[in-house]
Amino acid sequence: MKNSFSLKAGGLLMTAFGIILVSGSAGGVTFAADTLPAGFKSGALAPEPSADMIEAGKRVYFTKCVWCHGVDGGGDGPGADRLWPRPRNFNQGTFKIRHTASGELPLFDAKKPVAGQNDLFETVTHGLPGSAMPPWEGILTEEQRLQVLSFVTTQLVKDRKFTDTKSESQTILQLADLKPIAASEESLKKGAELIVEKKCVECHGMEGRGDGNAFNLKDDWGFSIQPANWHKCWNFRGSRQDPYNVTNIFRTFSTGVNGTPMPSFADNTSVEERWHIANFVNSLCEREADGKPLQIDPLADKPKINFVLSAGVVEGEISADPENEMWTKRARRFVAMGGQITHKPRNFVNRIDDIWVKALYNDQNLVFMFQWDDRTKSAAEGKLPWAPTSVNIDVKEQDPKTGEEGSIAMHQNNYTVYNDAIAVETAVKWKELPSPIKPRYLFGSNEQFPMDILKWEADGSLRAFKGTGWDKDFEERFNYEENIKVLHSEWKNGRWTVMIQRPLGNKKDQDYDEDTFFEMGQYIPTVFFAWDGHNGDAGRKMAVSAFYYTFLEPPTPKEAYIYPVVIAAGVVLLEGWVLVRRSNRRKEKKAL
Repeated sequence: MKNSFSLKAGGLLMTAFGIILVSGSAGGVTFAADTLPAGFKSGALAPEPSADMIEAGKRVYFTKCVWCHGVDGGGDGPGADRLWPRPRNFNQGTFKIRHTASGELPLFDAKKPVAGQNDLFETVTHGLPGSAMPPWEGILTEEQRLQVLSFVTTQLVKDRKFTDTKSESQTILQLADLKPIAASEESLKKGAELIVEKKCVECHGMEGRGDGNAFNLKDDWGFSIQPANWHKCWNFRGSRQDPYNVTNIFRTFSTGVNGTPMPSFADNTSVEERWHIANFVNSLCEREADGKPLQIDPLADKPKINFVLSAGVVEGEISADPENEMWTKRARRFVAMGGQITHKPRNFVNRIDDIWVKALYNDQNLVFMFQWDDRTKSAAEGKLPWAPTSVNIDVKEQDPKTGEEGSIAMHQNNYTVYNDAIAVETAVKWKELPSPIKPRYLFGSNEQFPMDILKWEADGSLRAFKGTGWDKDFEERFNYEENIKVLHSEWKNGRWTVMIQRPLGNKKDQDYDEDTFFEMGQYIPTVFFAWDGHNGDAGRKMAVSAFYYTFLEPPTPKEAYIYPVVIAAGVVLLEGWVLVRRSNRRKEKKAL
């Protein structure tokens, strides 16, 4: 849900796309030595760190960093092959998040950890959200962070030198001196027009979900790379753990992201235009219903989680239109998803990291509405080589070999394409579970505590299964499938919307060895699964949530609507009586 600005943003973007004649292309920054981009000033290179700092940093590096970045800083440590995007290769001196002009080295001074003046220090401090690079604040002291960077910049950056005044320069974006432009409707409209004019939509997509050019882009090392999803600002690499801060976006558009296809716009836009672009992009990020930013968990750098999924009650039929008022006014729940890495085939690269869920129920049915971002609509070509009930399927797990050639990053976008899919799993005998025991999150524990699973796939199928363990194939419940229904399924501009209807259940008509009975006012253990077909997801290679709880809200008693009216009427009558009495007293005094 968006605020008033961002609700209009999609319309602004579509309008801009229709009225602007796009010409030219967005390239990297090129400018004469005596002409600086707007908003930049020349700066001096920092002095080389002391030998003591470098030696101390070496010890920190080989304790904490070598596992991903490698012995020689080539981004090829023993853990690197499981990661996408790959850890940074330091050797070329190419760094993404900077305050310096495109192509330049980032700011680093071993003696000056000042915000906005020490790019590498801030990266190590805050990490790079949306990647495997964690924040090291609280793990490494400030001195240790400066020490390890002293080692990296002097010993592991081999093709360039941070102190080489002949070939290196510092052209620094003066963010502190550039006053942001307020995110007015006029600013958002201009930003929407500019991202079309500058061809941002060709990569980031018509609604900014990163689906414009999702599978053809590569970084400077030849690895697959995907455009940022502007609706998930908490995943912006340079968010500095402050995702809704528009200055972070302004900085990225001003400096570009070295080593990637994302260019700097400093040479072909004004400072004012970049603020308009930043305002528009910022307006697209997910927000609360009242327009306020989502609360971010400081430990996960993701939106905070509420594990209770409340289903609202409605009278009559539940609408199959996601834009119907009963749905648009319904609160949604953020569900965090992680790659299934417990059992083969493991999913180390999880492209679906969250889904949004709403739920409504009436006297007969419960409807889940799922929405999740997926850059490509994926459907398997031809018949799948396994039965729908198969869990132990032949999906090749990534070879655990060291070296870029065999890495996950090198294999991305080359997987066999299967169906995009979503599933919801609920505990069948949830009333019999001894607290705080729950069935195993992955398809249940055994026959004693089975799971009720509904799975939708992009081929249009919706099936009901019984799960009795992570290594057991499903049992398909053909009779129950007559009672479930897909109300809506659509992929549009990088987002799936799927609505699944199922019976609430009642003890008279259903078999509670297989079917979940949804009882009002109770907390029913629930797990969600998602498969990205272009990621080769199938079977146990998928994204999975922790346990959430589906809760059917009790209907509001009629008295709750009647009593306020009666009380209000009583207050009006009482006030009227008091006023009349005062008036009569005044008249009596005048008569005397």
